[in-house]
Amino acid sequence: VKALHHSGMGIGGHTVNHPILSQLDAGQARTELETGKLTLEQLTGETVSLFAYPNGKPGLDFQQGHVDMVKAAGFTAAVSKAWGVATRSSDLYQLPRFTPWDHSIVKYLARLGKIRYENSELRLR
Repeated sequence: VKALHHSGMGIGGHTVNHPILSQLDAGQARTELETGKLTLEQLTGETVSLFAYPNGKPGLDFQQGHVDMVKAAGFTAAVSKAWGVATRSSDLYQLPRFTPWDHSIVKYLARLGKIRYENSELRLR
């Protein structure tokens, strides 16, 4: 982590033990979030402001209470595993994303086209 940070890589939080947050009680989930953030901040000497939910499926792997915990822990944004592209209207604590790889260029381009078509903010540009 230190070497990645010193080479210019941004470091974000992800919990300590990669648990599915919705399977923990509130105290355990909070401890995972806060301890993970603190540990990374001690290693890098800088504030860790971004978070990625373990596994990350909204409503399954994490709930609104976990989103509130991420905010309370001092993160400024978080990514989920909701498939899509973030826009100006996206919730900063539940940003969608997609994987930028595929088994073929045709499938990759088809997925990009689908995202562009489904996202009205991108269509308006």
